[in-house]
Amino acid sequence: MTLSCVRGHPEGRRPHQATASPAPASSPAPGRRCADPADECVLDTVAAVLAVKHLGDAKSRLVATMSDEQATELLSTTQRERLRADPGALVLAMLTDTVDTLHRAGVRDVVVVTPDDRVRARAQHLSAHVVDEPGDVAGGLNAAYALGAATARTLWPAHRWVLMVQADLPAAEPSSLREIIDSAAGRGESMVTDRAGTGTSLLIRPTSSGELPHFGPDSAVAHRLAGVVELDPAHLRWPDIRTDVDTVSDLVAALRLGVGEHTRSVLSDLTVCDAATSGVGDRPDAS
Repeated sequence: MTLSCVRGHPEGRRPHQATASPAPASSPAPGRRCADPADECVLDTVAAVLAVKHLGDAKSRLVATMSDEQATELLSTTQRERLRADPGALVLAMLTDTVDTLHRAGVRDVVVVTPDDRVRARAQHLSAHVVDEPGDVAGGLNAAYALGAATARTLWPAHRWVLMVQADLPAAEPSSLREIIDSAAGRGESMVTDRAGTGTSLLIRPTSSGELPHFGPDSAVAHRLAGVVELDPAHLRWPDIRTDVDTVSDLVAALRLGVGEHTRSVLSDLTVCDAATSGVGDRPDAS
């Protein structure tokens, strides 16, 4: 059998094949369209919030799938041992690529909530505002997002939107983020689900909203029940934003889309083969 393999596309990211459909004319966005990151538009009123747990607890599902058949077929023993030994290095790389994409999209103001010193140092290096996550706060990820959103309201009172985004979107493209923000501005609180359709990759809401979000297992259903509008429910757009990395299958899907330079650097010689063999279409765990 001949396999078609890629290496995270070091020559540049592979263009996404999904065709963007125009936003309905009945949903005007405040300000100009966000086709250009230099435009004064809704991008200027958005702050992003990311939450990252202790690196010692990070990517347990990814590590747990290192012994799966797919991992043993795709990754060498050395590669699997490297990811098991320090999954935090991959987390930091994906965080860096995600924040870099936000900045390149035109979202200048970013809050990172974390209890971890390594994450804190990396976020500060990325010019993000860092909020220490108290260890005794109940609510986990959702409480962390709420804390970050409250901080954003205090730091940038003129901003109108808070973008709660997963910190592990290494394939994310600036153009996709601009399209999503532009689409959401005319609809109110909105989300983009993960590639399985069960989790939430991104949630954008007015800064005035103080309620806890509903990230976690089956978060897409929970957000819909809370009145959140799903953008592109047919899943025809933004595969890069939908691909958060929790398992080997997710990692393969991200690499085939093309990941950022920091993630690519950590993975170095990792080679991903054809989707028919790699299981790119497998359902990921909900996030």
